Amino acid sequence: MLGFHNSTEGKIFHSTKEIKKIIKVIKKSNNFLITSHINLEGDSLGSQLAMANLLRRLGKNFVVFDADRVPTHYQFLPDIDLVQHEVDIKKKIDVAIVLDCPNMSRTGRVEEALKKIGYIINIDHHVSNEIYGDLNWVEKDVSSVGEMVYQLYKELNCEITKETALYLYISILTDTGSFNYSNTSSVTHEIVSELLECGIEPYDVSRNIYENKTIGDIKLLGRVLSDMKVVENGRIAYSVVRRRHFNLTKTQPASCENFVNFARSIKGVIVAVFFRENIKKMGLFHVSFRSVKNADVNKIASFFGGGGHKNASGCTVHGSFKEVKRRILRRVKDELDR
Repeated sequence: MLGFHNSTEGKIFHSTKEIKKIIKVIKKSNNFLITSHINLEGDSLGSQLAMANLLRRLGKNFVVFDADRVPTHYQFLPDIDLVQHEVDIKKKIDVAIVLDCPNMSRTGRVEEALKKIGYIINIDHHVSNEIYGDLNWVEKDVSSVGEMVYQLYKELNCEITKETALYLYISILTDTGSFNYSNTSSVTHEIVSELLECGIEPYDVSRNIYENKTIGDIKLLGRVLSDMKVVENGRIAYSVVRRRHFNLTKTQPASCENFVNFARSIKGVIVAVFFRENIKKMGLFHVSFRSVKNADVNKIASFFGGGGHKNASGCTVHGSFKEVKRRILRRVKDELDR
């Protein structure tokens, strides 16, 4: 785990070889593309916007380009319009900065643009990262990519404004499950303490992200909870959202963020699984895993071509729901029985 040392400028991370290389590339380049994974959430959005602010402070040109639209509950963020869903890139891009993304394919449609860019910086904290960049900074023990972007600000001696502090705070808040997950460290709390001193109102942030739901969102959650199943002597809990559920409740996939955590909260459950049917493609399911104790769901997700963290991972699987469920639950059982 990264540590702090005392300084007249406050608490600053120890430098690493990768960080110095990233700073060198940023300083000598002019035009950047910033992107992240599909299914945008707090860390991907917060780290991208904070990176955009950093490049702006350094006088660089940039575009933030993501495959998916920004979920409604993050649209309160300042400068959220920087995140573009459709981009006509006319200027030559010198460097692409890919944040919070374990592999290139997870960028979705943006992958085609990335293939045309000569240099890629990969900044991530997933244990499953495939080291696909020309320059790779992967720290599997940090809470979030927001925590890593904070380190870049410190190394470059750039002021963290209230706006940037909000972006970084949201990155860390959401990826630590409101500081409940095992990836929350003393360093995480040190950083958050500094960010709060910039004038962030935690109550307002929490209300916007977690308590800004539509009646359709609540009805969708109700369906998920009422149909939830517990199997394998209470060790596995799973739930599902089908395409028809989105239609009936007039909701979108972003409404399902954190649904998997309800299954994990059940006493005795070691692995929680959430199946979400793709709203556009028949026979395609997005599967989220959460675990407690030493159950490594990254191994399960990786078996199906996905990945993530030891206690939080995901994958995409083709097939009928009956077949996908059978394959996934069998693999979870095998992992628990090891």
